Amino acid sequence: MPYSLSPYGVVAYTRTMIDDFLFCDWDDAPGAMDFELMYDDAIARCATIVESLADASGGGRRDDPRLWTKALELYVMAPAIVNVALNYSVCMQFGLPLHPTEYFEIDQSATGADVYGATLEDAAFALLDNAIDLARAAYRLDPSYAAMARAYAAKLPTGLSRFVYTSRQDKYTWRAAEPAKIRALASSVLRAGAPSLLVGAAHGSIMAGLFLAELLGSDLWFLRFSMFKRHDTAPVVSPRDEAKIRSYGDGSKVLVFDEDSASGTTLSILSERVKAIVPMARTGAVIRHQSSSFRPDHVGRTWWD
Repeated sequence: MPYSLSPYGVVAYTRTMIDDFLFCDWDDAPGAMDFELMYDDAIARCATIVESLADASGGGRRDDPRLWTKALELYVMAPAIVNVALNYSVCMQFGLPLHPTEYFEIDQSATGADVYGATLEDAAFALLDNAIDLARAAYRLDPSYAAMARAYAAKLPTGLSRFVYTSRQDKYTWRAAEPAKIRALASSVLRAGAPSLLVGAAHGSIMAGLFLAELLGSDLWFLRFSMFKRHDTAPVVSPRDEAKIRSYGDGSKVLVFDEDSASGTTLSILSERVKAIVPMARTGAVIRHQSSSFRPDHVGRTWWD
């Protein structure tokens, strides 16, 4: 368990993680969020940074600004590991074309989506699970990350390693990625009981979700639901997603979350969809805007617009 909880609800985290090296301006999104990399290059670059930060952490060297720059790069780059795998899995589950740079809109009501066959669809779903584990290992500066990355790369389907991931500055995602805010959300969640599974709205919540899952020691899953960037009208939920979420029982140990609840629409719709599977699920947001019409069960910080 990566935390201890006092009788007063104060959480003390016991594991070294990436935020030991994060000294950032959390109001303005950094230029480091703007990058474009081949998938295998992103995975390899994360390995190089994890190794240097893990070595520095073990030696107590946390006051070197060069390491802070590397930590920032890792913080914004590791979500690429999940993003590409999620896009690949969605394409496989819904019979969409595989393209190295494009994300496609999805009609979940369409029939005949079984284009690739159950074996490849199962493999893509499992790959996403592995990708989430790998990105989490990067955030906790796991010394075994390099070995995990090599094993993961060996499983990649032909061509996927050369898919291109593009990241752009997003001040809302960045503000909600501040570790102090995520820790505040974790404290609120733990006071009501630790969840077994976190279900996040991707792609915006991936950065915050990876960090939150490590704080809570919970399993983690993402559903694509990008109303503004991908024009999704509903969360993208495959039968395999439903089965995975349902395996956690009635939902009393499930937390549905988004990083930034501005209007509250995304989290409200996502929560409704997940609760159709596990009715007792709780909700959480790193930031809730005071004007939001939706009130999550747990909030890290209320934002006064």
